[in-house]
Amino acid sequence: MTGNNVTSGDRVQEVQQALSLGWILAEILGRWRQGIQPPRKTKAYDRLSFSSHEVLPGDALNMAAQRVLLLARNLQLTVPQPSAASEVTIASLPDLIDAYMTDPQVHPLPDVETVRSMLEDWGRSVWIALAARSQDLATAFSLGGSLADTYWYMWPPGRTTKRVVRVKETWRDLLARQRTEELISRLRTIEKFLPPNVASALMHSLDRWGIAAELERGRDGRLRVSYRLLFAWRRFSWARQLRYRLKLRKFGSLSGMVISLSEDEERALYRNLTRQAEIWGDLVRGDRQPENYLRPSDWEWINWLSRITYAVAILLGGVLGVVTMSVLLPSLNNLAFGVSTATTRALPQITGKGTVAIHLDPKELSAWFSVIATLSTFLVFVGGVVARFFRTLVGIYDRVRAWFARRRIQARTTITWP
Repeated sequence: MTGNNVTSGDRVQEVQQALSLGWILAEILGRWRQGIQPPRKTKAYDRLSFSSHEVLPGDALNMAAQRVLLLARNLQLTVPQPSAASEVTIASLPDLIDAYMTDPQVHPLPDVETVRSMLEDWGRSVWIALAARSQDLATAFSLGGSLADTYWYMWPPGRTTKRVVRVKETWRDLLARQRTEELISRLRTIEKFLPPNVASALMHSLDRWGIAAELERGRDGRLRVSYRLLFAWRRFSWARQLRYRLKLRKFGSLSGMVISLSEDEERALYRNLTRQAEIWGDLVRGDRQPENYLRPSDWEWINWLSRITYAVAILLGGVLGVVTMSVLLPSLNNLAFGVSTATTRALPQITGKGTVAIHLDPKELSAWFSVIATLSTFLVFVGGVVARFFRTLVGIYDRVRAWFARRRIQARTTITWP
């Protein structure tokens, strides 16, 4: 399949697959960096993993590697095979992980540097190949990796390590508002290719997680969002500018806006971000549809609010119709009276001598015919407007219900902190 003969449906599917592929590659590197615990020995009476939905970290890594191969095949990408020169390739990862899960002592995993170098080389070639076919595919692939890095590139707090954790591996950089806004901007460019409510859910949660320079401590020492009211109005440029100036005056510099967190606070942040990353991954990979996050109580709330809003819209429409008719009715009565009078004058009349007399003024009759034609055109116009209005009313309920559902989905797919 080339970029010249794909249909719109094929492009939508390819963009979704490219987004998922980018996410999974970044996830594989993240899991490798964090390390994999030796596999737990399963028992004969254990449930099957797909039925119990219990996947061990090593199994999740193996599944991710296998999914990469499936996505690469669907996107018709070249996958390097193992050779004497390079035993570690994207195609060999499932076998390497499976061997490790079987016997970690005999078959240790390759080191992080080797895997990262392999993923970097293949990922770059994939990016170039997708960009040659469509910029949307390249954007989706890059966006999937960047979104996954928000969690998978972050170094878990409290983990003992001999090396110094770089700022780019911490929440201060990965949760910076400039970075989340850039991700949101790229999401908007491919929103039309994603399933309904996926992009809006991702953008809403990303907007809530751009907290690196948004927090401050109150007098009680608790974390809170600085200038919360202006933060809620941040979609307006004047609110963002005013808030930035007030924060700059309070903290003194841009770097001073990023406060320090205690170890317990960083652990709490990481726990909540872990839950958020699970939702992001499910949405990006298509493992779960946004509507599946809604509960029965949510649907009841959506239906009731939709019905109330729909009833109010119909009531306002009825009031508007009554007011309009009350304004037009006197004019219509005058027109009807004039037409009736002209018609009466134009009708034949029988005189006393038994002859038929026709009182016909051509100029007056022509003028009234013009009035009748104008009135007919006006009535046809009004009828068309009324028909369109009722068709609009029919679609109002579905639109209102979809809007309330989107808002609830955004709330259910967002894990806030603090």
